[in-house]
Amino acid sequence: MRILITNSARKYIGEAAHCVDLARELRRAGHDALLVVRKGYELESRAQQAELPAVALNYSGSFQLTSDSKDLFAFHRLIREWRPDVIHCHRGKDHWLAAVHRVLFQSKIPIVRTRHVVVPMQRHILNRWLLRKATSQVIAVSQQAAASLADMANKVHVIYSAVDTDRFHPSQRDEGLRKELGATDATMPLIGLVARLQNVKGQHIFISAAAAVAKAVPLARFVLAGRGSQGKFDYLEGLIREYGIEGRTVLLGWVPQVERLLASLDISVIASLGSEGSSRIAYESMASGVPLVATQVGCLPEIIEDGVNGLLVPPGDPEALARAILRLLNEPATAHMLASTARERVLKHHTYERWIEEILTIYDAAIHDAQGRQ
Repeated sequence: MRILITNSARKYIGEAAHCVDLARELRRAGHDALLVVRKGYELESRAQQAELPAVALNYSGSFQLTSDSKDLFAFHRLIREWRPDVIHCHRGKDHWLAAVHRVLFQSKIPIVRTRHVVVPMQRHILNRWLLRKATSQVIAVSQQAAASLADMANKVHVIYSAVDTDRFHPSQRDEGLRKELGATDATMPLIGLVARLQNVKGQHIFISAAAAVAKAVPLARFVLAGRGSQGKFDYLEGLIREYGIEGRTVLLGWVPQVERLLASLDISVIASLGSEGSSRIAYESMASGVPLVATQVGCLPEIIEDGVNGLLVPPGDPEALARAILRLLNEPATAHMLASTARERVLKHHTYERWIEEILTIYDAAIHDAQGRQ
């Protein structure tokens, strides 16, 4: 099967990484996959690094007749030359381009759309047409993402994301890294949050909770990792000093080998205040065999069963977050049970093999639908 994967993302966030994973795993399964990305942005370079074939279009942010027309004809040439069986879209801009191409050039190639976010899609006649008429199949990465479409799509298939369970593995634990981060012996627990540095990810909530944990467990050490602006780094460093935990907390930037960091934690924390249509870090933490404390937002309550494979707390509540962290520090048997159950879950439900199998089923259905319309 030949699959054209389109994503007009500017930032290399979860849904962009999702497309790199998808293209790689489809090719590994014996299919042809070609990425169509926004020219000059990180997804293009990430595809190159992963040695994945990619074509770049302008994908201008708003409607621009000249730029969009050039993209449309470039897209048509690509379709004519590459002859995909399915076009799989991941964002609004690229989805609309594929839909307009379908109408103007009377294309019979089925369109599949994956919805990654929980922000409600605007309910108007154009979006209804896009999802009901121009699109053969719709996938959502969680029930919350599916709900964001309301009743605009005929049917939405929920396919949860996957994780590399060999890369993210308990064996990646690195005692040398733990020492670098301040946990110089086994009596010093290391608690971490890995996320891009944005308010919605709740780093300020984590820092407040860390201060409370440090009072109860003075040997506890904390780490925050993620890319962000210098202004955000300065703000968080100031907050760490304000709470008096600067000697116990390390603020890192982007970590290339995040699997080593996650497996080296004693507790992984997700403190998000919203978003989380999907959560790569949740799957990665669970696969790493690390107990997880997360907020009740987005997809997190769908993949984390409180007290079974993790702990859930209300968003924006540092006191509740601190209590959950302290519970795991004070109940090592509970922490071990949660971590073991979490890894069992990802091995059963969130492997790449299962993920690709489910997506290929949707592609087959889309092709069947298209053949029935001819």
